[in-house]
Amino acid sequence: MERWSINESAKIYNLDNWGADLFSINKKGNICVHPSPNSKHSIDLRALVDDLIKRKIKPPILLRFMNILEGRIASINRVFKNAIQENNYPAKYQTFYPIKVNQQRQVVEAIANFGKKYNIGLEVGSKPELVAGISLSTGSGLPIICNGYKDTEYIETVLYATKIGYDITIVVEKMFELEKVIELSQKTGIKPKLGIRVKLSSKGTGKWATSGGEDAKFGLRISEIIAAIDMLKKHGLMDSVRLLHFHIGSQITKIDKVKNALIEGTRIYVEMKKLGVNLEYLDIGGGLGVDYDGSKSSYFSSVNYSLEEYANDVIYQIKNICENAGIDCPNIISESGRAIAAHYSVLVTNILNTNTQNQMPDFESMLDQPEQLSPTVKKLVDIHKSIDRHSLREDYHDTIQLIQEAVSLFNLGYLTLNERAIAEWICAKIIRKINGIVEKLKPIPDELQNFQLSLRQTYFANFSLFQSIPDSWAIDQLFPIVPIQRLHQKPDVIASIADITCDSDGEITSFVGENGRTKFLPLHKIRSDEDYFIGFFLIGAYQEILGDMHNLFGDTNAVHITFNKKTNYKIDTVINGDAISESLKYVQYNGNEILKNVRDNLEKGVALRKISIEESSHFLELLDKTLQAYTYLGE
Repeated sequence: MERWSINESAKIYNLDNWGADLFSINKKGNICVHPSPNSKHSIDLRALVDDLIKRKIKPPILLRFMNILEGRIASINRVFKNAIQENNYPAKYQTFYPIKVNQQRQVVEAIANFGKKYNIGLEVGSKPELVAGISLSTGSGLPIICNGYKDTEYIETVLYATKIGYDITIVVEKMFELEKVIELSQKTGIKPKLGIRVKLSSKGTGKWATSGGEDAKFGLRISEIIAAIDMLKKHGLMDSVRLLHFHIGSQITKIDKVKNALIEGTRIYVEMKKLGVNLEYLDIGGGLGVDYDGSKSSYFSSVNYSLEEYANDVIYQIKNICENAGIDCPNIISESGRAIAAHYSVLVTNILNTNTQNQMPDFESMLDQPEQLSPTVKKLVDIHKSIDRHSLREDYHDTIQLIQEAVSLFNLGYLTLNERAIAEWICAKIIRKINGIVEKLKPIPDELQNFQLSLRQTYFANFSLFQSIPDSWAIDQLFPIVPIQRLHQKPDVIASIADITCDSDGEITSFVGENGRTKFLPLHKIRSDEDYFIGFFLIGAYQEILGDMHNLFGDTNAVHITFNKKTNYKIDTVINGDAISESLKYVQYNGNEILKNVRDNLEKGVALRKISIEESSHFLELLDKTLQAYTYLGE
């Protein structure tokens, strides 16, 4: 076996750059998860998965490492605390978690619990999220900010919640909302706690740039803000407006876009204060990005700034503008949900099989009988025998031309099926030989850099792309994918990852690589004596809630894990994935009705002696067992 080190594996998967010091490779060649950056304590992912399988928890398994949530909250608050101290900022910083990022109750509860020491709050954007927020805030005093469209019921619920002691701020997104708030406030006699969202001209970058700018979906234009101030004065509610909010999009990739928004947003804050609005808070929204591919670039799956740079720019820009204007600096709020949640969950699943590129018949004996080969195949054989580093370009282009010629000849009836198979076989041998030479060349000639795709195999993984990482399919989001084992061995296959849906779109062909985005994933050959597992990383933000039920593949098994110094880890919660009967309920099928209808039909078959009683009973037993089974594949 060729010599290989775990450091080389970390390099080809770019683990050190996207992992935020939360993931490493141990001496066994297994991926490890750490509770906080560079912690000496870790959990071996492969050993953990083996333990879970012994507990009858089958893959795919969503692993939620709850301590990582605590670590991410601490990291964000630490960099803001440091920036406040370094810049002598006279006000405070507060983190709010937008629960749309991941509304799972245990996740939001963990974030609320871990964030108590930082006075963390929740941001909600709908009536269901408001109810969830109120539930979590009950007895804890957790502050809530309400964004999104609001109807009468929504606003009235907030007003009465405010009266009985809940700390809830209604952010006005549209003028008609302000009119409705004023109407209901007068009707109920309850004074609201208000914020105003401003529509900046500044925009973010990447897929969510349209969240900002003058054509953004939410927020008041400057002229509307003036109108809103007049309306608030008229009804004696100027003191109710305590917060100014702006948001220019999720996953902002460029720090200069953040600066532009901060400058514009703070200028508006200053001018509103001068007009007599009783503002105390500036909510800079979300947008703090995650470096999914580790490139530290402005590509939309990356960011060209660090946490520290982000916090320093926020504090510096706001302080500079407020001091120059002679206005007290605001308390700062950010809604950095992606940065809090992305790292905490990992989906682990098994590879079921590969395609048959490496299972071609062996035609070696045919090479000893050249007189039986067609001229096109003979030319391919000659290339395979003579190829060397000096003739790479020419031989590669000739091979591509000849295999296309073989297909044309077959379609015209001049080549047999067997001859075409031999042509494909010898072509594959040539490509592998070229690859062996190219791997040793530096630099690789431009025209040879993409030829490796012809060697790419398809690895079929036991998961649904549409259910577990929908953004990979929908918006071409990159997520790190790494085998969780054998990383002390050199990968010997380049692959794409296909899921088990019957959709041709259910395949990943773009990956995080050593030098940025790559079209294949280095993996190991599958061995019959072991299960081979891969992990999908940084999927904690949005993926768990956006998933759909393509082919009725439901939620995966999920396990909540905390780190424990004595026992290494502790399983806090096991959430069983959807059974087939549960998935069918989503589309109005009833398991009992299915069994009854099938039983009735089988009894007719028994009566007509088309099937025996034993066969009928066995089929019903299988069907009943199937209804209770996991939607994903077993043995």
